[in-house]
Amino acid sequence: MKGQKFFLETRLAQANTLVTVIDMQGELDGQVADFFEQTLLDLFKKGKYKLVLNLEKLTYVSSAGFGVLMSLIKNVRKNRGDIKVTNLRPEVYSLFELLDLPGLFHILKTESEAIRNFQ
Repeated sequence: MKGQKFFLETRLAQANTLVTVIDMQGELDGQVADFFEQTLLDLFKKGKYKLVLNLEKLTYVSSAGFGVLMSLIKNVRKNRGDIKVTNLRPEVYSLFELLDLPGLFHILKTESEAIRNFQ
């Protein structure tokens, strides 16, 4: 999806095709949070519960974006999956820290490290 401030793309990880990588760019705010949630729900319908969020190009996450993640993580783990977050910019990491989310989500430095973490 391409919006004015947000771009999202999903792809299978080459190193482990059971893992889906979601590349995000721009700002995950209230205007696009519903689209982000629907993208995740569509992946779940296909049985895809092992997710890596590559946030290398994401510059901002609003409370609505965090709300989507927090509302879905329990369902993901119930289905033997997880959401791993990678390539966080310092300004986005500080938002994760502010909400005490590093304890809830696995935050890893690189995408390949996150994918290996599923094996």
